[in-house]
Amino acid sequence: MWGLMITVFLFLYSLMCYYIGRRGWTILGKSASRLTRILCLIVFFLLVLPFPAAELGEDVLPGAIVPWLTIWGGYSMIAVLYGFFLLLAIDFIRLIDKWARFIPAAVKEHKKTPPILGAAVVILVLAIVTYGGWNARNPVITEYDVTVNKDAGSLQQLQIAMISDIHYGLIIDVERLNRLIEMMNEIKPDMVVLAGDITDGSLPSGEAGKLAEVLGQIKVPYGTYAVPGNHDRDLRDHDSELMRHLKEAGIHVLKDNSVRIGDSLYLIGRDDPNRRSVPARKELKDLLKGTDSSRPLILLDHQPLDLEQAQANGIDLQLSGHTHRGQIFPANLITGLIYEQDWGLLKKENYHLIISSGFGTWGPPLRIGNHPEVVSITLNFK
Repeated sequence: MWGLMITVFLFLYSLMCYYIGRRGWTILGKSASRLTRILCLIVFFLLVLPFPAAELGEDVLPGAIVPWLTIWGGYSMIAVLYGFFLLLAIDFIRLIDKWARFIPAAVKEHKKTPPILGAAVVILVLAIVTYGGWNARNPVITEYDVTVNKDAGSLQQLQIAMISDIHYGLIIDVERLNRLIEMMNEIKPDMVVLAGDITDGSLPSGEAGKLAEVLGQIKVPYGTYAVPGNHDRDLRDHDSELMRHLKEAGIHVLKDNSVRIGDSLYLIGRDDPNRRSVPARKELKDLLKGTDSSRPLILLDHQPLDLEQAQANGIDLQLSGHTHRGQIFPANLITGLIYEQDWGLLKKENYHLIISSGFGTWGPPLRIGNHPEVVSITLNFK
């Protein structure tokens, strides 16, 4: 399935590249010198080739090249995407003008109009990509205030920090996680939850220890808890290097089990539904056996799915990630169609759902149209 999706996307990407190349050649004009044309071709191929080269050549290219090619390909792929949209918008305006004739003839027929438009597209694309790269590296704290109408024993209030979609790996390294520790010190939570996709895939030897060492710096009164996400391949095996290091760092990985927090509430952690190993994840109703439903029930589930099931089983607060809020506009329009809620707070009677846009990035190391975040939740009890 994933191979089919990559094939389809590469086909669409090729069409976008062809469209950009054809329009760019037209804008360049016949009067351009031979040297100018050669330079433009070199820049064009440096723009469009890194992404497919990184995707198709991962297993054959030298290991030292692939990481840099992947990063370069991520940036260039988004540049192609926005360049295509801008050129398409210009051509759409030209098409409407053929009927409405609202563009002055002096503008349309001026010899400098095509190169000025071309330069404007290039500058705007560079500005968008530059902003997206900067935005991805500057997470914010998003705050919510939620009230659960249940008795939580000795607790009247609980401060929770939720971190989702770190995607530790090639792009998000230890240095990037230092900002995460600073944000934890700002929030001063009572409990921390890691809502899946802690890693971007299987980690090279030694990286699991580095990741766990950083996360282990988070010290909170009620502990740090995590659930697997669809990218957390190293959390599928109970005896993996990552599982061992997280345990040593005091981080509790909940895979279809629950834990009671003092005399106050229950935290239920679900395994990810895309996990390829067996058995399949348990039903929520089975996970709730042995819990006291008169106490607050907090569900930690990477993907915001089965919301009706969570509500029907008396979950008071569900914490999820996964969607990235689309990460790159206009992908948020797609996530908005796929999920009932793709970001923020959703309230249905006594059921609350909070979805984070995530701390890191997947694929292109950019965020456009949303912010990376750490979620701070003030949970009040009655």
